[in-house]
Formats: sequence, structure tokens, C-alpha cells
Amino acid sequence: MVHNASAVSAEGEMKWKFSPFTNGISRQKSMTFRYIKQEEDIIMTESEGELFDLFGLKPEDVLQKRLEDIFPKEMAAFKRKVYERALNGESLTYEAELNGIPFLAAIGPIYKDGIVTEVYGFCVDLSERIQMERQLAESEQRFRSLMDHNIDALFSVDLEGKFTTVNKACTEMTGYSETELLNMTFLPIIIPERKSIALEQFQDALKGNSKIIETRITRKTGEIRQITFTITPIIVLNKVLGVFGIAKDVTEKREAEKELRETKELLESVIYHSSDAISVVHFSDYSVKVNPAFEFIYGWSQDELNNLTSHMLPIVPEDKIAESERLTNIVKHGGYVKGIETIRVNKNGKRLNVSLSLSPIYGENGDVVALSAISRDITDKKLKENALKESEEKYRIIAENTTDLIGVVDLEGNVKYASPSNRLLLGFDPSLYDGKKIQAFFHSDDRPKVRMAINEMIKTMKPVKFEVRCKHAHGHWVTLEANATPIVNLLDKSGSFVVVARDLTERKKTEEMLRKSDKLSVLGQLAAGVAHEIRNPLTSIRGFLQLLQSKASENEDYYQIMLSEIDRINSIVGEFMLLAKPQAMNFMKTDLKQLLKHVISILETQAILTNVQIYFECDPDLPEIWCVDNQIKQVFVNMLKNAIEAMPAGGSVHIHLKKQENYVIASFIDHGCGIPEERLATLGEPFYTTKEKGTGLGLMICYKIVENHHGKIKIESKIDDGSTFSIMLPIHKNKPVSE
Repeated sequence: MVHNASAVSAEGEMKWKFSPFTNGISRQKSMTFRYIKQEEDIIMTESEGELFDLFGLKPEDVLQKRLEDIFPKEMAAFKRKVYERALNGESLTYEAELNGIPFLAAIGPIYKDGIVTEVYGFCVDLSERIQMERQLAESEQRFRSLMDHNIDALFSVDLEGKFTTVNKACTEMTGYSETELLNMTFLPIIIPERKSIALEQFQDALKGNSKIIETRITRKTGEIRQITFTITPIIVLNKVLGVFGIAKDVTEKREAEKELRETKELLESVIYHSSDAISVVHFSDYSVKVNPAFEFIYGWSQDELNNLTSHMLPIVPEDKIAESERLTNIVKHGGYVKGIETIRVNKNGKRLNVSLSLSPIYGENGDVVALSAISRDITDKKLKENALKESEEKYRIIAENTTDLIGVVDLEGNVKYASPSNRLLLGFDPSLYDGKKIQAFFHSDDRPKVRMAINEMIKTMKPVKFEVRCKHAHGHWVTLEANATPIVNLLDKSGSFVVVARDLTERKKTEEMLRKSDKLSVLGQLAAGVAHEIRNPLTSIRGFLQLLQSKASENEDYYQIMLSEIDRINSIVGEFMLLAKPQAMNFMKTDLKQLLKHVISILETQAILTNVQIYFECDPDLPEIWCVDNQIKQVFVNMLKNAIEAMPAGGSVHIHLKKQENYVIASFIDHGCGIPEERLATLGEPFYTTKEKGTGLGLMICYKIVENHHGKIKIESKIDDGSTFSIMLPIHKNKPVSE
């Protein structure tokens, strides 16, 4: 029997591993040896062979010597384990290294009268094999490097069409990972209508025929790409083992060719129907081609321009010839002229303001052979622009240094002007707003009311006032009070409006603080009075209940439950007093799992009556936490009760207790009606509740208790899908200093 194992020294300098014999051992330098066991020592009794000399060993150094006297400490310890196994009847092989010579050893027991008396061994030099393995590994690395760094997709498939190798370019081309490709055939990436043809071409390649194929494939994302394949059969010892392929993505190339054809077909149509004057002048023979718009704008026909003696067209006035020569020289050197404003003349001598663009046209050898000119008559536009500039100057009267936000917006909602105060108020550079839709910067909930206000302003042509939340550069929302006033552009009768806005954030915060302060003040007074009045009758009830308990002989558990619940009511009243006066916190180590089980047992009857199932899951080995158990129990009771009451028609409540980082999290998940998103922010405020007959105090007390425990309450809810209340309690933060 051959066993495989491995061992390594603490310093990592020696490695041994057991392995089976390999071919070619007889051609290597070798040696034989024998060992016996005397008492607790293992002694070498025989060793000979040329490998013995190669190790640098001499007979007197090893014969009748202990393992520990012959070999280094780590190898001696390893060999002792191996020979002990051989002395117990096992046959083993292992690889090791001695004095820089790697070798393979095989050892086995020698029996006498059925008893193992000694160990016989044989080992061979592995230097040549290791060198061959290293060369093979280097060869494989070179092949892998060629595969991985090739810009073309390289792949191979077996006789069934299944990928056997793919490179990185192949995964990028197909969108599949290397693992995905190596577990599939090539057919899924071929478009459906080409699969049968692709299969025929693959079968033909397996017959020994190389092919160049162009087809379309479907990427993992569903995108269609045009690919050219060169496929070649893989032939080893005159046997076809599969197909090797090289693929190129020619999608862009084919699209470019298609676009070029379309461009060629459309070019004459575009030139012919363009409203701009287009002319092409060749530098070699001064031949000219113009479109109908050129003839219409300048008055010269194509025939009249056929006999030019220079590249200068007659539309260039005398005072612009030098400028035209300079621009032409730019184009001759491969440059472009874009939208320069200049003067041209028509056949009747009328000077026209034009916008001129010039482009070079290249010949086959890369030289500029012609010039393309596109000119647009902007005479009327220039007149309008001058008038518009005078009108726009009126807007600049708006104060640039006001702390209020000032803007000019057209009736389509496009921002025409934004004052520098935008940077101070909202953190954005005023240029960011230029040409943008003003409503894009408003909170989505505020857009309808702003639209209604603007429509009212347009209808009545009177100023309107509204509040709106705008996005700040830091990501939060700023509440603004805005006044919009309509104005009319006298030049083209178009409308716009001026918006003046100021920040209401601080004022809103102050109002909110006052509102909460008033509620808490009233609530504190109410809590102190109510708690005092509740505790008096509770004391009497508890006393009489204890008296009844002392005389009762049955139902002792019921009395204990009632007394426990009265104590809990008294504790809740005490927590209620927190709203009026803070109290000392006595933190104790608590098992939340047992605490939750007790809470579930208390509310299980209520859950059954409302057809609600309670499911409880708890992580194993959950740590205990430091808390005031009665307070946390009150929080859990409120949470579970709320979850049950959220499903009046029945359902299920899932309670999960788990550890996450430094917190233990108790999650109460119901499948009730859910809570609207706009109400989530106000949960926990005094007198705010989603229940018809609730006061909101229960959840507020829960928030107060969890806050005193340095914890958090997170709420997730979706209408008609249910809610999740997660109570996050720290594990160690509340631990007393003395502990």
C-alpha cells in the first residue's frame, strides 16, 4: 500500500511528502539501506549505492548509527515517524531533500517468522525529474502568458464543443466569466438563427479543415456583437482532439463601414437640401462645387463659378481677402475653422454677416487637396442679438451682493440667471444652474405645489409666494421661502419670472424645538401626576393579592404571575416617571433570550385570540448584555404588542435575536398594514401615534429607555407589506466600571 503525506519544519527550511513511484527511477542514481530498532533507537545497518556518495556520506558516518546521529534534527524526527510506521507493517514512499539533493525513497518492512525485524529502503535522485518539471512549468507559464495578454480572444473546445481553455479577452468579449465558459459549450453564445450553421462549421473543422468565419454572438448581457473567428483543428498524433480558435470583435468596424456607406449615400442629399451655403474648392485645378443654398444666398450659379483662376471665390470682399488667405492657409495645414463671424458679399454687392466654418479634405496620400466651406447668413440674427444685449443689461441691475437667492427663470422652467448668493446659500456655483430646469433642484414632494404656484402666477400675472426644499451641495435639503414675480421681454414678447428666496432652515428648527419643548413640558407634568395616582391603588392591590395568596392552597403559579405583572406595572410607572425626572440605572448582566421567551409567554394568549402566530429565532452562543432587565422587558412587550395589534385580521410575527459587531439586535417583524414613509420620522414623539386610540407615549418611553442604554431603534416599513422594529443594545458599553 502506498501512502501520501507531508511534513514541514518549524523554520520552513525542509519539506517532505510521500508520493508514489514515478517512471524512470531505474535511470537515476540510487542507493539501498536497512534499519533495525534497538530498544528505543532506530539504527542504520546497511547503506550502499552511488547516491550514498552523492549525499556526501561515508559508511563510518552512518552504519550502526542512530537516526539522530546521521540526519538534521527535523529530518531525523520525520524519518523516525516514517520508520516506526514501516516497523508496524506499512510500506511507504516519500520525497525529501538532503544536502541539496532531492530524492524519492521507498521503505517497507522485512518479516521473520511473521514479525517485522527490520526496514528495507531504496531511494533515487530526483534532480533530473525536478528540472524537467520546472521546464514544463515554465513552458506552461509562457503559454498562459500568451493566452492572458493576447488582445484577441483565444480559446479551445473539445470534440463536444465544450470550452477547455479561454483567455481574458475571451471573457471580456462574451461577458461570461472564465468559470462559466469552461462549464458550457460555444452554442449558447451563437445567435439562434446561426446555431445550425455554426455547428456544421465546427464539425467541418473537426475533419481537419481550418476556417475563417464571421457571425454574430450574444453576450451574457444580451448584447449582439459581430465576430470573426479563425478556427483550426487541434491534432495530436494524427488524431483531432478539438478546435483552437482566435476571435476578433469587428462590431465597431462593421458599423463604421455601414456608417461610411450611409454617409456616402446621404452626403449629396445633405449638401443639396442644406439651408447653409456649402462650397468645395480644389487647390489643384480650382474646380468648385456649390449647393442650391449657396446659389440662393450669394446669387452665383454653379456654371458661373466653373472657370476660376484661384481658390478665392467672388463672395469674399476686398477688405476680407487677407483674412480669407490666412484662414485658407490654416486649412491647408490640416486645421479647422469653426463658426468664425465675418463678412461676405452677394452678386449684387450687398454685404452679409455670415458664420463661417472651414474644413480640410484629404486625398489618398494624406495631403489636403480641397477646402470645404459652410457659411450661414446671420445678418438678421446679429440685429436681434444687439437688441437682446440691451434688454439683458436691464437684468444686471439686480444686486449681486444680496444674501437672498435671486434667479431669473423662463416660463419653461429654464434658469437664465442665478445670483452669486447661491454659492453661500446652497453651496453650488451659480454657473451650475445655467440652462437647467429649476424644478430639478427642488424636492420631488414639493414640485407639484411649486408648479401650481407658477401656473397661478402665469394665469394672473401677479406675484406668488411658496415654500420649497432645495438640494444643498452637501446633500441635505434647505427650506426656502420664495417670491416669484412675472416679467415680460419687450423684444420678443416672451415671458420669464424673477425668484427671490431666503433660507427658512433656522426658523423651522426653532419652531420645531419650541413645539417639542411644549409637548415635553406638558408630558412631564402629566407623567408625574398620573404615575403618582397609579402607584397608590397598585400598592393596595398587591397587598390584598398577597393576603389571598397566603390563604390559597391552589393555583400558586397564577398568584405569582399576577404579582409579577403588578410589579411590572409598577416598574412601567417608574419608567413613565423618566419623562418627568431621570432615575438611577442599575445595570445587570441579562440573558435576552430568556427575557424574550418570558415576554412571548405573557403575550401569547393575546396573540392566539387575534389569530397571530409568534415565531422566535435566536443565534447560538448569544452573549449576555448589561441592562436594566425590567426596562428592556417593557420595551420588548411594547414592540411585540404593537406587532400583534398591527395585524387585527391575524398573521405572523417573527422575532429574531442575533449578535452583530458590538450589539445584540432584537428584530420584531410583522406583516401588517405598514407605516407611511412620511410618518416614520415623527415616531417616538409625544402624543404621536398611528393607532386610532393610542397616545404615542409607549413608543416614546421605548425610545427613552433604549437611548438611556446607549442603544438605537431602527424602523423599516412599507405600506401593505409590514414593519420591522430593530432594537440595538450594546453588549459591553453599560458594563459597570467595577466589573
